[in-house]
Amino acid sequence: MMLRRVASLSSEDQLLDEQIELNLRKRGALLRFTRPLERRFVEEMHHNRHRQLVWAGIIGVLVIAAFALVDVIYREELLGRMTLIRTGVVLVLLSALTVLVMRDLDTRLPGWISVFGVAVSAIGAGLMLTTPGNPIVQFEPYTFLLLAIVGNIALPLRTSQAVVAAVVNFAIAAFFILPLETLHPMEKASPLIFLGATSLLTLLASYRIESIERKVFLLYLREKVYADTLYAKYRSLNEISNTDALTELANRRLFDDFLKQSWTAAAAAEQPVAMLMIDIDHFKGYNDTYGHPAGDECLKRVAAALKASSRSDEDLPARFGGEEFALVLPNGDEDSALALGARIHEAMAALAIPHAASPTKTLSVSIGIAVERPATTPHDPRNLLIRADRALYAAKRAGRNCTRIDVSSEQVPPGNPAERLLQH
Repeated sequence: MMLRRVASLSSEDQLLDEQIELNLRKRGALLRFTRPLERRFVEEMHHNRHRQLVWAGIIGVLVIAAFALVDVIYREELLGRMTLIRTGVVLVLLSALTVLVMRDLDTRLPGWISVFGVAVSAIGAGLMLTTPGNPIVQFEPYTFLLLAIVGNIALPLRTSQAVVAAVVNFAIAAFFILPLETLHPMEKASPLIFLGATSLLTLLASYRIESIERKVFLLYLREKVYADTLYAKYRSLNEISNTDALTELANRRLFDDFLKQSWTAAAAAEQPVAMLMIDIDHFKGYNDTYGHPAGDECLKRVAAALKASSRSDEDLPARFGGEEFALVLPNGDEDSALALGARIHEAMAALAIPHAASPTKTLSVSIGIAVERPATTPHDPRNLLIRADRALYAAKRAGRNCTRIDVSSEQVPPGNPAERLLQH
């Protein structure tokens, strides 16, 4: 119940929750939900029922084949006829199982295949019963009791289908038993009475099993609705905590975590890691000329260009702070980093954002690149960050609107101006 207090549901989930509560309070002998829930129940339970039926069918075929031992012991003189009947039943059941396996998405098929299997097995039992000269004819009718237990309990039938299977089994039993002249009236009545009682008791068990199954499904579905809502809220909060509100890129927190994870993974896989530091040229002048609202819109457009230029399934573009951005390229070498830098410059040129305070009169960016190979370097991820920033300053000194790559693999000494990047 705690879940229900803390979660607020969408209108769709609220409607589903009301349907669940309505069905939980529902009274009556009919095992059926309201239409939308009934469809969902059938679909969600289908895979499990289908698998259970296939295994039950395989075991049933093996049991029928194993009963050939009775023929060998008690009616060896009828072995040929009995084997023929058993073989026919087994082949028909195997064919039905094959159809069931091939059409595993049909939600109606398992139940009616089960009813068909019970009917075929009952006919086989009836043919054995009426075989002339059967020395155990007075015991043969009790085979139908076993079929009643299998059909109503062992097979994963819904109660309505179990009722059909029980009626079919009883009708076939009566059809073969009642006309049989080799049985006395009491030898006919006794197995039919026991069969009727067994069918009723096992149907009651089937009803109780399905009632419990349906209630468990409703309780599970209700808790799943609230759990999914909580998880969605958690995902939303987690995304907010890791996303820059203005640009919708990763924020500094996510950037730091991603850089550490990429470094560890690259060390294990002996792959390189590349980083691009990107700074908008003369951005203070842009804000002074056009105002801060226009500056915010500019940041959004640059962020979108960075996202579109990166490898969407691998790289992480992030807002590093102010007008600075960073890109981490897992498994990125010098060539791929330079190619990405070129795509960014092309994207900025395509945007053609006017910038009166810039010598080029359009908005541009400077890019610094650094590449490390974690498996072969004593450095940590901070050194990659500092080297990329050093390359960025080199790009600015070279006149801006260009890319520079830091080729030095030496660790940056403490006190370097780039150490400002490590301050949170």
